[in-house]
Amino acid sequence: MRKNVTRAAVIVALSGAALVGVVSPASAGTKPGCVSVEVHSFNSVTMHNNCSTSHRLRVIWKNARDSGCFTVNAGASKDVNAFNQPFASYDKVVTC
Repeated sequence: MRKNVTRAAVIVALSGAALVGVVSPASAGTKPGCVSVEVHSFNSVTMHNNCSTSHRLRVIWKNARDSGCFTVNAGASKDVNAFNQPFASYDKVVTC
């Protein structure tokens, strides 16, 4: 019996460790007001960081995988598209 409890505790501990570092959409933050988004087409946008600091940003697409997380420096812009995902359409930008 003691062996089964120990084994269960190890499995639970390892399961929790596997989730560390995973960012879920619920943990993504709202983009700052000084970041603007220019939508070129349904699946192509430019993020403009008009802030005084750098921000890590991600594009959330409808009907497609979200973009990776990009560092956009203060005063810089980043073009992001989902051309390889034909059903993608822009939803929003969040911090990551």
